This record gives sequence, structure tokens and C-alpha cells, in this order.
Amino acid sequence: MVSDTAVGDAGVRGGHTLLPHALAALYALAIVYASLQPFGDWIAPPEGTPFWLFSPGAMRWPRYDVIANVIAYLPLGAFVALVPRRASPRRRIVLGAFAGFVLSFAMESLQAWIPPRDANVLDLASNTTGALAGALAAAAIARSPDARARLSAWRRDLFLPGALGDFGIALLAMWLVAQVNPAIPLFAVTFDPTTERLVSAVPGSDSASVVIEAAESAFQLLGVGLFLALLLRHRRHAGAAVLLLIGAALLLKVVAALLLLKPAAWEGWFRPGVSTGAALGALALLAAIALPRPAMIALCGVALLTSLLTPVFASDMFDARVPLTLFSWRYGHLLNFNGLTHTVLLLWPVAVAAWLFALSGRPAWGAPQATD
Repeated sequence: MVSDTAVGDAGVRGGHTLLPHALAALYALAIVYASLQPFGDWIAPPEGTPFWLFSPGAMRWPRYDVIANVIAYLPLGAFVALVPRRASPRRRIVLGAFAGFVLSFAMESLQAWIPPRDANVLDLASNTTGALAGALAAAAIARSPDARARLSAWRRDLFLPGALGDFGIALLAMWLVAQVNPAIPLFAVTFDPTTERLVSAVPGSDSASVVIEAAESAFQLLGVGLFLALLLRHRRHAGAAVLLLIGAALLLKVVAALLLLKPAAWEGWFRPGVSTGAALGALALLAAIALPRPAMIALCGVALLTSLLTPVFASDMFDARVPLTLFSWRYGHLLNFNGLTHTVLLLWPVAVAAWLFALSGRPAWGAPQATD
């Protein structure tokens, strides 16, 4: 029988990865943001109000809330359970479930001070159950030598080594998760030229909207593609990796749309501005991947930050609002997720710019060494 310690050694040969740490930290921050936004109008409960654990309305049973809470905390339990380098399956399970319980208890306690939110025992129980389920899955992977070896080989062979590579993968996962929101067109950030509140008196406003959206999509595709190319060990994998990333993002959007019982809005995800910009960005990416790494790093940062600033040029003509109002989630957990995904897409280019700055400070501009 193979011990868990031996499995841990086999899974981390070549260095201990910080990827679970990065994923756990970023996911916990996302939960905090989604749980506490909009971070205003905090009001103390009326005097004499019992603690939320003992309030009379604490045991309501809305099925959708239970499912959403379980799913929301499942990744957190899995990431936390994978953090220890050497641990028994039981310890991993306890650690993941306990982390979910502590974070959920803290969020529920703070939500008692936010009037629109409702703190109750059922949310705590379902969140802890989700974290426990994730920890169980992670423990099963951790105790399987084959699974650990495959994951370790995948991490080592495809991506940059070390902590910088780990945090880069975590940033890539953040971008992909944000694409789950079907209200956001592919390679869009905040700007929606399909809004009905166009100022029609502005000559050429329709053409301007297409140009601005195309520019945003082109810069986003170029920046995301270069970021992925810089994160990979070998440039020859960049083309297939970008196509796989785009396909995964579209698949996530379609699945999310179907779960919401809405038709997939292909005309919104690939309207003229988006498709034209994506095509131009893809052509630019083909040429940019062949550049020296210092030029790729500089161009990646410029492209992503420019895509973030492009909607500013439309401020005199458009009222910014959530794209694709067919999927505009304005209630409950979906409202929280909608705000979270938009915030992630706004902050993501800035986080990647910081990552690029760290990459440029490494020897050979962060290029993998032949001995790695």
C-alpha cells in the first residue's frame, strides 16, 4: 500500500507548487467580494435582535439557494485541501471543510449588518457541505499516485515553473471563470454598444460603436493570447492553447445560458464589432507570438490596459450598462455573481500587468531554462 506521504513526494517532484495556495486565496477573495458587495449602507441589527444563528427565520429552505451555495464553496474546499504538501486524506478533508465553515460563518455574520442580505443557518450548512464535497474530491486525487503524477506532469511540462507560473495559471483560471457569465460578450469588459440608449443625434454613432467594440475585442484577444503564450513553456503550443481557451469560454457561456433556461445569444457574443475585433486580434497575435519575449511582455501589457480604457472613448455617446440584458442577473446569488464577474474583468488586466512586471524581472525575461 502506497502511503500518502509517498504520493505527495511523487506528485511534487521537481519542486513544491504554490498553485493550490494561489487558487485558494483568489477564490476566497472572490467569495468575500460576492458576499459583501456593494460594501455600503451597513446597519446594525435592531436592539434585541437575536444572533442570526438563533433567529426564527434561520431555517428557510429555498432549493435554488441551497444548490448555489453548495456549488459556490465546492472549489474552495478542493483548493484548500490540496494546499498541504504532505497530509493524510482525513486531514485534507477536515481542513477543506473547516475552511469553508469558517469563511461562511464570517460572511453570514457580516451579512447580518447588510440590509439587503439575509444571514441564516441553512446558508452556513450548504456552504460547509459544498466545501466538504470539494475536499473529498481533492483528497481522492491526492491519494491516487496516477492522478497526482498526471497533474504534476501537466503542470511541469506545459507552463512556466515556480511561483510565478502558479500565479499565472491562477490568473488564467480567473479569466476563464468570468466567461461563465453569459451576459458578457466574448473578449468584452464593460462596454456594450447594443444599448438602446444611444444618442441618436450623434452622426455616425453606429459606426463609432462598431469601431470601439472591435478595438476592445482586438486588444483583449491580443492581450489574453500573449499572456497565455508567455505562460506556456513552448511557443509551439500557443496556437492550440488559444483556440482551446476560446472554445472553453464559449462552452461555459452556452452551458450557463442553458441552465438559465435562456437561448444562447450567439448574435450578441459574435456581433459585428466582436467578430471583426476578434479576427483583427487573431491576425495581430499570429505576428506577435514570433516577437522576442521582452517585446511580447510589453505588447501584452499595453494591449490589455488599452482594452480596459477603450470604452472611455464612448462616454459621450453611450450609457454603459450590463451587456445582453436577456441574461442580466439582478437578484439573489446571480446578482452577486454578475457584479463579481464584471469586477474580475475590470481588475484582471491590472493584475496581469503586475504579473508581467514580475516576469520581466526574471533572468532571460522569464523564459523557461533548459534544465527546468
